[in-house]
Amino acid sequence: MKYSFFLRLKVQEEKWMMMGGKHIISWEIRDLITASSGWFIIHQDDVKLATELIPILQKGILELTQFKHKYNIYEALYGFGTIESVLKFYKGLLNDCLQYPYTELYGCVD
Repeated sequence: MKYSFFLRLKVQEEKWMMMGGKHIISWEIRDLITASSGWFIIHQDDVKLATELIPILQKGILELTQFKHKYNIYEALYGFGTIESVLKFYKGLLNDCLQYPYTELYGCVD
């Protein structure tokens, strides 16, 4: 199962505009995201503002680049390249959060 995140901006009552890209992760690797960034992802989580995510994503990037060896078990559990795919997810979402800080995060199952 895949989970997609994107940033959105309310333009009218019940009308939203997607900002930036769509950021997709495998639902199973949420534990790596929690371990590396402290971000606990649950389905239909409370809305987070882009500005709230910036330090969380920065922490995850730092952890997976500077202390990668602590997370090698996730490569064994989920396959080679798992850490790199989470890093790519973090960096892409961080870039969008920095570019669109006035938006909110939305997630859905794909």
